[in-house]
Amino acid sequence: MRFCRIAIATLLTFAALPSVLPAQASDTLARGRMIFVSTCRSCHTVTPPPQGGPPMSRIAQRYVQQLGTRSAAAAHIAEWLSAPSADKSLLPKAEVARFGVMPHQPLADAGRFAVAAYVVTLMDSVPRRGRR
Repeated sequence: MRFCRIAIATLLTFAALPSVLPAQASDTLARGRMIFVSTCRSCHTVTPPPQGGPPMSRIAQRYVQQLGTRSAAAAHIAEWLSAPSADKSLLPKAEVARFGVMPHQPLADAGRFAVAAYVVTLMDSVPRRGRR
């Protein structure tokens, strides 16, 4: 039940991000970036080549492709971060086998939601194929 409330609140929060005051969205993304730099970047790069884990831009791109919207992707990433598992991952099975499942990171709900919102913005960092 708690998960359902958190998931619904997350979806509503991320769906509303474009309509909230720019300063609020900016604060959320800044906090997410700070968490990424201090916690995630030790294993994840933003763009290829990969380090210990897959590049975050590719993760974001995959989740948006699979779920259809950035808000749905961010909500799923935030939920996944609460208890990482191969079963809940939307990455290709070969990629999960290659990198394994990341260890749980002790982040509060607000921190998970902020870093998920930031990670989704990283899909814009994926190099476009065929463009120079």
